[in-house]
Amino acid sequence: MNFEKVIENLKTFPRLNLGLYPTPLEEMPRLREKLGKNCPRLFIKRDDFTGFGFGGNKIRKLEFLFAKLLDDGIETVITTGGERSNHARLTAFVCAKLGLNCVLVLDRKPRPIGMENLKTAAAFLENLLGAEVHLVDSISARKAQAAKIFENLKQSGVKVYEIPLGGATAISTLGFVLAMRELAEQIKEQKLEFDHLFFSSSTGGTHAGMQLGAKLYGLEKLKIIGISPEPNAGTEIVSEIERLLKETGELLKMKTNEMCSKIQVFDEYAGKGYCLETAEATEAFKILAKTEAVLLDSVYTAKAMAGLIDWIQKGKLNEKNNVLFWHTGGPLTQFYVP
Repeated sequence: MNFEKVIENLKTFPRLNLGLYPTPLEEMPRLREKLGKNCPRLFIKRDDFTGFGFGGNKIRKLEFLFAKLLDDGIETVITTGGERSNHARLTAFVCAKLGLNCVLVLDRKPRPIGMENLKTAAAFLENLLGAEVHLVDSISARKAQAAKIFENLKQSGVKVYEIPLGGATAISTLGFVLAMRELAEQIKEQKLEFDHLFFSSSTGGTHAGMQLGAKLYGLEKLKIIGISPEPNAGTEIVSEIERLLKETGELLKMKTNEMCSKIQVFDEYAGKGYCLETAEATEAFKILAKTEAVLLDSVYTAKAMAGLIDWIQKGKLNEKNNVLFWHTGGPLTQFYVP
């Protein structure tokens, strides 16, 4: 495969310039010390520092997607998700920045005891940004409501586009293909080598982009480990990653068939449900704050870190390994507010 042609092809896709890059790549020596003498060297990629919209990995994807939507003359954007969705929050920020109308259809999620009557910080921001927010009670209701709003707007002559859950499109996936180039450059500059990469894998776009980018930029030896925030979601996520690998590969004119066998997603750290905290994730949240002054969030990144810590404690990783944790962002807006 001629990777030079693929890389040149990637340059032809329009992209907005919203995030702050490169995001920091830092070692976590105090966390390593806390986890014991057999702990691998641990590093963190700080996509909570992408800046725009309180940061997070989703902005990398939306830079590509919204560049296309502007070219297509889209006036209103609809997207869906859970009420604490990082993707929904950043979509609202981008729409406000670009002067587009934003409609969010979000389903209410189970809440910890005592939090039932509070709203999320994300909801406060979405309203502040002028997004039209519809809260529903189930995923099926979310899909139906979004379809109804889309059709009504279309019939009224509005140029409208519905972004899939999590922004999981082939165009969006290009954001994380490019993110792996950024990582490869930092690895070379800092003279590092990683054998494992852990992160929160949910709707598939980040995961697919990582695998494509690893192939394209010489990081094929890196084992990419996705930790699902939802129980019993491993199969569903894998099929989404496979779809996005295929569709994004077609955009780039890049063969992707052999990549499907390398997909690894683990859902045993999700607990009882999406948005529901686990004791292990809460402990991971506290440990990282106390050792490295890094804040995670209870929905995604704390569960991913709990998975990494569990692998270390069970001896699946040891002092011979070099491990990267990719912080996908969102800690501040995951909290509940009065």
